[in-house]
Amino acid sequence: MHGAQTRVAGRRNPKFRVKNAGTGRKKNGRAGGFSITILEMFVIMDAMVSQISFNDYFRARFRGNIKTDEPMVKHTTMRVGGDAPIFLEPEDEESLVFAVTYCTQGGIPFFILGGGSNVIAGDKIDFAVISTKTIRGIERVESAAQGLYRKAMSIGKSECTLRFGAGLTWGAICAHCKKEKLLGVEKFSGLPGTVGGAVSMNATCFGFSACDRLVSVRYLDLDDLKLKEYTKSEIDFGYKRSPFQRGKLVLSADFTLEKDDSKSDEEMTRIYQEALGERAARGHFMAASAGSIFKNIPEKEIIAGKLIDECGLKGTKIGGAKVADFHGNFIINPNGTASSADVRSLIELVREEVRRKTGIELECEVVFA
Repeated sequence: MHGAQTRVAGRRNPKFRVKNAGTGRKKNGRAGGFSITILEMFVIMDAMVSQISFNDYFRARFRGNIKTDEPMVKHTTMRVGGDAPIFLEPEDEESLVFAVTYCTQGGIPFFILGGGSNVIAGDKIDFAVISTKTIRGIERVESAAQGLYRKAMSIGKSECTLRFGAGLTWGAICAHCKKEKLLGVEKFSGLPGTVGGAVSMNATCFGFSACDRLVSVRYLDLDDLKLKEYTKSEIDFGYKRSPFQRGKLVLSADFTLEKDDSKSDEEMTRIYQEALGERAARGHFMAASAGSIFKNIPEKEIIAGKLIDECGLKGTKIGGAKVADFHGNFIINPNGTASSADVRSLIELVREEVRRKTGIELECEVVFA
């Protein structure tokens, strides 16, 4: 139920020309370009990524922050991971699209990061990281698909469609909806992560899925680098499944919500506090974690956390990582000392023990970067 996009390797040009990098043979007093392989680019990214890979051409067109050697522990809720050699924070959608296009066409491997709440970042990061968290707009829109939901609305209530930027957190959305007396996404109150991540994985909790109120999505197709719009089709979504899990970068998503002005401020607060209180009661905020590690198996009515508990794995530790005592499907970093290797090793140990004792193969919900 958490947010990150998948890692993408630039693939247009195995060799590409880096211009005005400030190195190479000079011609007529001007710096000449040179060709490098992807393998050489990895070496460069470790040493001088900001000076060569992301040169003056990039910097002149990119609006936002360009950070080097940025600790991933600051950007993931598990609080593990090494330093990203380059970390981009585009300030608007145009710069986000430009950065992704630049990396793809230049053969620079990159990872698109949302809220970092279902990401296990590696101890060694040898790719660029592009954050979507600054894409946070909220606007009211008229959607061509809005009529799909009109028949489902209760008499006496109105509806509206809101467009949420991919980097908007569910905390910000729920605060806005509570203030405006909008209902429909209240079960995501307290959900870590962003809109882009929730749509990509069809986040699901307390019987509600992101696709339940989703109308349409604007996205960047990572194959042809074109902006496209998608109108929801029920057959494209399932438990923790959506058409945006590979090859598509969510830029914004439209959700249809109910507006109920008959509700008092106190009632709205109670409604939005309910899911938040349930998360707190289950221990979701007790320690650094990536939320649920494994998917449930709904077609077999198998709950991953219950299965892990029945296998006697609660409290199991490797290094600084631990299977939570309060939830079998949570691996936590209670003291902030776990490495990514600790977490990954513990995940594999849990999978192997469950497989050995029950014959059931658990599938990871988290994303490894």
